[in-house]
Amino acid sequence: MDFGQIVAPTIKELFIERIEGMILSGALKPGDRLPSERDLAEQMRISKTIVHIGLEDLARMGFLEVTPRRGTVVADFAEKGNLETLNAILRYNGGKLDRQMIVSIIELRSAVEGGALTRLGRRHTQEDIAELRGMLNEYAELAKSNPDVKTMADALARFHYRICTLSGNQLFPLIMNAFRGVGNLLWQDSARFWGPEALLEQGNQLLSMLEDGEGEKAADYLDSLFNHYLENMP
Repeated sequence: MDFGQIVAPTIKELFIERIEGMILSGALKPGDRLPSERDLAEQMRISKTIVHIGLEDLARMGFLEVTPRRGTVVADFAEKGNLETLNAILRYNGGKLDRQMIVSIIELRSAVEGGALTRLGRRHTQEDIAELRGMLNEYAELAKSNPDVKTMADALARFHYRICTLSGNQLFPLIMNAFRGVGNLLWQDSARFWGPEALLEQGNQLLSMLEDGEGEKAADYLDSLFNHYLENMP
């Protein structure tokens, strides 16, 4: 068994983690002004170079706004943030998502995959349908072996990501992939919630609607599944 190497965090990473934690805990609020780089370096007993680079990274992540001659202030990360901000929030929460974040991510996925289903329903080829059916057949065989949640979730995700790719919209798969790390948590929760048989039936329903050219109906069906999940999730 390989336990892997233990790597200690760098001083810069510890500095960023400290400031992130103060912002996410509410100790630092949007609009609060941070001390100068020199003062931060003296208070935290680290080099000014580390502080400067760390503040630049935090600004890129949407946590801070650095303005020449005005100094550094805490930003509204919900408005200024990006995918790195979301990953930082996950780290702070121990990899867990609160309900508000879950709803937000599911609404995003509904918009993206719903658009992909609508588009694919109008423009699919028989090869597209055959490929998706093959993926569902592989999933059906996998389900017979009583797979663990992660294996089941990975197979489920591949099917839905492929729908986005086959839609022909170049941004849909990019958006889905950008949220793959966060999405994996929800795929696994979804796999636990529905179970293998229900997930296979849902995939077959979506594929049947696509084959009949009913992409909008498929998008509505997917949205109804999301709503049911949100209404009944633990």
